[in-house]
Amino acid sequence: MKNKTILSVDKNDMPEDVLISRIKAGETQAYKYFFWEYCDYINLLSRALLDGRGDEETKAVVRAVMQEVWNQRKTGRLKAPLKTFLYQEVYRQSQPYLAHKKEKSLFKKFLGR
Repeated sequence: MKNKTILSVDKNDMPEDVLISRIKAGETQAYKYFFWEYCDYINLLSRALLDGRGDEETKAVVRAVMQEVWNQRKTGRLKAPLKTFLYQEVYRQSQPYLAHKKEKSLFKKFLGR
């Protein structure tokens, strides 16, 4: 359940380029709006990409992506279309978990377990 009453802006009122520019300007209200609009999408991507991993890994990826958006707001990395940017960021943040899973399966295969 999204609590959109935090912001007085409807999604149709704020195009992605405006949202991005407001986030880059450091507006916390714009970031909150971004969080409520895209958190479920990031969570869904994380769960799909980390297939078979636990909730902790998924939550860690979601937190890392959201934190990265805020930390990188002054760079040129945050850009439209946001869903493409977020997919790339989820993929990047998931790599340590995917590499660990791959190492584990190779180790099991090598040991025959």
